[in-house]
Amino acid sequence: MLYSVIVVMSAMLGLVFILRGPSFFYYVAIILLLIYLLVHAKHFRVNGMIAVLVFSLYAGFAWIAESSNTTHFKAGEQQIEGHIHSLVKIDGDAIAMKVKSVHGEMLQLHGFIESEQQQAQLKQLLPGDRCIFPATLSPPSSPTNFYQFNYKQYLYQQQIHWVLTPELQKLNCVRSEKSLFYRLQTFRAHQIKRIEELVHPDASGILIALVFGERMYVDQDVLEAYQRLGIIHLLAVSGLHVGLIIAALYGFFIRIGLTRERTLESLCLFLPLYIIIAGGAPSVIRASLMTLIVMVFLRFKWNIPPLFAIAIVFLVYLALNPYALFQLGFQLSFLVSFSLLVSAEVINKRYSSWLSKLVAVTILAQLVSLPLLLNHFYQFSLLTLIVNILYIPFISFIVLPLSFLGVLMQNVIPIELNLPIQLVTVLIPPVHHGLVQLDAIEFFNLIIGKPHSIPFILYFLVTLIGLLVWESGKERWWIVPLVGFAMVAGVQWTVPTWTKEAVVTMLDVGQGDSFVIELPRRGEVYVIDTGGTIRFNQGEEWRLRQSNYDVGREVVLSYLKAKGIRRIDKLILTHGHMDHIGGAMALVGEVAIDQLLYSAGEVEGEFEKLLLRELQYKGTEIIFVKKGNRWASYGSQFAVLSPQGHEQGLNDRSIVLYADIEGVSFLFTGDLEEEGERRLLNTYPDLSVDVLKIAHHGSRTSTTDNFLLQLQPSFGLISAGRNNRFNHPHIEVTERLDEQHVKIIRTDKHGAIQLYIKNGSMKMHTTEYKKAE
Repeated sequence: MLYSVIVVMSAMLGLVFILRGPSFFYYVAIILLLIYLLVHAKHFRVNGMIAVLVFSLYAGFAWIAESSNTTHFKAGEQQIEGHIHSLVKIDGDAIAMKVKSVHGEMLQLHGFIESEQQQAQLKQLLPGDRCIFPATLSPPSSPTNFYQFNYKQYLYQQQIHWVLTPELQKLNCVRSEKSLFYRLQTFRAHQIKRIEELVHPDASGILIALVFGERMYVDQDVLEAYQRLGIIHLLAVSGLHVGLIIAALYGFFIRIGLTRERTLESLCLFLPLYIIIAGGAPSVIRASLMTLIVMVFLRFKWNIPPLFAIAIVFLVYLALNPYALFQLGFQLSFLVSFSLLVSAEVINKRYSSWLSKLVAVTILAQLVSLPLLLNHFYQFSLLTLIVNILYIPFISFIVLPLSFLGVLMQNVIPIELNLPIQLVTVLIPPVHHGLVQLDAIEFFNLIIGKPHSIPFILYFLVTLIGLLVWESGKERWWIVPLVGFAMVAGVQWTVPTWTKEAVVTMLDVGQGDSFVIELPRRGEVYVIDTGGTIRFNQGEEWRLRQSNYDVGREVVLSYLKAKGIRRIDKLILTHGHMDHIGGAMALVGEVAIDQLLYSAGEVEGEFEKLLLRELQYKGTEIIFVKKGNRWASYGSQFAVLSPQGHEQGLNDRSIVLYADIEGVSFLFTGDLEEEGERRLLNTYPDLSVDVLKIAHHGSRTSTTDNFLLQLQPSFGLISAGRNNRFNHPHIEVTERLDEQHVKIIRTDKHGAIQLYIKNGSMKMHTTEYKKAE
């Protein structure tokens, strides 16, 4: 145990030093390692030498990985030749896959399918097929919103530097002689396709996830329920799956007459193949390699402590792929497994029944994984423990065995006679329906926010103390972690109420608008518009995607949760166009919304009517506002300057909101056009502002010379999508702004923008500020 801890910590420190560089966490880890060495001071010199040697070795592995993580390609249009290296994922009119070029470099392909016939042809593609096609190479995009998933870093850690946009009509692929890896990938693809085509959609998703480790076929609402209820680990192929298969094969081989030695040798050969068939996720690799090591030791009748086995797997894994250390799946898999192995002796001695052991294991796994889950998902459910206790046996002892047996039988008997699959088809839909209903109960979902460095470390410290108290055998040990987590979460919860600054954030929602206003001490929170995705050609059924990108969910809601915002005091939707209100539905039921401010006038659109009904059902007060509505809160003043209530066009019906926040004046204009601007100037001839939200994404139909001359803004905020089909902002508008010496801040260049305001002064942060400058 002593040497395992020293070696593992030293290896991680070596990797982090090269791949990420020193940080607050890094120095904390060094201090912990030194404390651990001093506690075992009797062997301090030997232990210290081991630590230095392992640190240097893994720093070397990291340096080799970094120096070889380069590209042979350049941006632009090129002819690409290579092999399909992954499952071809087709979702409606979208296609994605990895391509390994003839140079050996991995590329990520994302394409748009133009016709149903083309979709049918692309579905015939298989891993290992050799393809040649023209494509545009673009670097992966960096995060353009605060707290956003870093897709560029994610691909870099897989040694992928380019995203391919192919000309699919010119894609030419042929079957070629395949390696064993591609043959297994092809077998996996055929089996997944067979399940998708023959099994009811309500059950096919979980069958594919449990047997082949691919979650894209699980309904999106169901998948989110799994994640938020803390049972997403059940959809990951892990030790349970490996153990079940190995036990079944072991029994089969022994029964047909193989000796114990030949059986163990056969299983050792099978496990690397199973890693590929099951998708190669970190949990699969960890469980399979641990099982492989144990069986090798059993074959030669050697003894191996489980902790030693997992340490070997951990070190070999990171030596081959140093970047895995920063992947959530890797972190959770090894952290939970290590904790369970350390605690196994205590669990077995203290708890006799299978139910008590299940409860103990579930609590332990939830405790050690909670800090990491909060860091990535910003919330947890109070139902997690109960759902795990109920659902783990259901999946482990019923659904998982039936799934393996059913998939095995699907190749020899018709689907109608495949009893295991038929049972899964009957059992799963009502259970999934219940999970979605449980997830919809807002009371049990606690939004904590993304923990900063100190709270993150405190969560782990509370976990460690709680486990030590539990291990000591004290009664009511659970009070310690419960109170500890509550105290840390409580502090994190209240920290925003200590700040005296107001924060105005312009989110990057592409071709749309969305602003979040936090008043000092987070006294109140306002959201102005939510962006929205305008979908084209959605009448064609074949184009429908199972996992549609929703900017309201992926950007606005994600930002609110990361900030720990659980309540919106005022949701202000300026007008009924989808690029302003389309994302609002994603907020309903996720955060409390006290009031909706909507522009006065007739509600005409079907989506508008549906949205207002949903908000009213959730208890939101709906207020139709027009010129003259005003309010004050926490030292800030707000006034609605438009509409008057009789405008015909939706754009000129936009809510125009004047705000004086901590002595800095703003004008939020929605999609107000020239006629609306003229009317505003006539009504308020003395109006001037410090910060102007440029109307209609910078369209030439707004932001006239007269409007700018009177308002005299210092800053102009433009929310527009990159390379949008309307060419917003129009060059005429940016030229007008430049002539008036207005500093332009725009989401298509700077990403999201945060303005920190206090006592009339303002500081600005952007996600891509240096690049933009």
